Amino acid sequence: MENQNKIIFEINKIISEEIKVLNSYYNYDLKRFFCPELFYGSAFLAFFNIEDIPDFIPDKNFKINNSLDGRENITFFDTYKIISLITGIELLAIGLNMHTSHENTFRKVSGRSENSEKNYTIELLFGDIFYSRAIAYLINFDNFIIFDNILKSILSIHRSRMIVHQKIKDIFDCGRNNAWFFNKGFSEVRMLNALLKEIFFTGIGVSNFDVTADKTKDFLMIINEMVLLKTYNDLTDYVRQAAPESFESSHFKYDEDFLNKADDLRKSLNIKINRLEPEWIKENFLKLFFKLA
Repeated sequence: MENQNKIIFEINKIISEEIKVLNSYYNYDLKRFFCPELFYGSAFLAFFNIEDIPDFIPDKNFKINNSLDGRENITFFDTYKIISLITGIELLAIGLNMHTSHENTFRKVSGRSENSEKNYTIELLFGDIFYSRAIAYLINFDNFIIFDNILKSILSIHRSRMIVHQKIKDIFDCGRNNAWFFNKGFSEVRMLNALLKEIFFTGIGVSNFDVTADKTKDFLMIINEMVLLKTYNDLTDYVRQAAPESFESSHFKYDEDFLNKADDLRKSLNIKINRLEPEWIKENFLKLFFKLA
């Protein structure tokens, strides 16, 4: 994964500089909201056979053969635009992490909300700033449809979060179990990582990836399961952080259902990904899976 790591390195430099500039105005630990492994970016790059490029240089453009069956499937890899796109996506991810992790969210979920005038925290402020910085990079990709779809996915996430956070509050306030998350609320749960799913499909489109006939079903199943696995991992963290101090885990294992669902998905994904052909696409998805698992 040498070439992919070169791209990740370049994007990390850009984002680190963005964080450095923001920290020059206000000293706050912004790096803890950033994943330098670039999970979203890796999801996008999974559909590009970039390791097949000899002497890859991040400031040059290339033609890539994203072939699955030996037939040529040549795609133009505009390195500058793709780095800009992934940078924008990862900045959005930081903003999402900051909006999710701020303390007032968990106070409200667990019934410990403060005066509404205090609810706009430093995490929310920086989350909004990262959103605005992301726009500048997304625009550089010069594709309004992709830009619009990404922004719509962000709106979907925020809507679903409000509903899911209320249901988490119900768990603690009313002693309810997690059944809603896997039945009536499953459609909302699936939207919690709408950005990740959108990035998968963006990668398919930009790479001109051939997912015809029986291959379509295989890749769609893997994408859906990966998105859901991340969601169950996230929900496990949500309920653990939101739990009131007085809530005894021995009374109700509030995260057990999410953990069990995640374990089932890991087993399923391990089988499905290892069946992928050719080797380059399997390696790309295995790398992504290991980051997630």
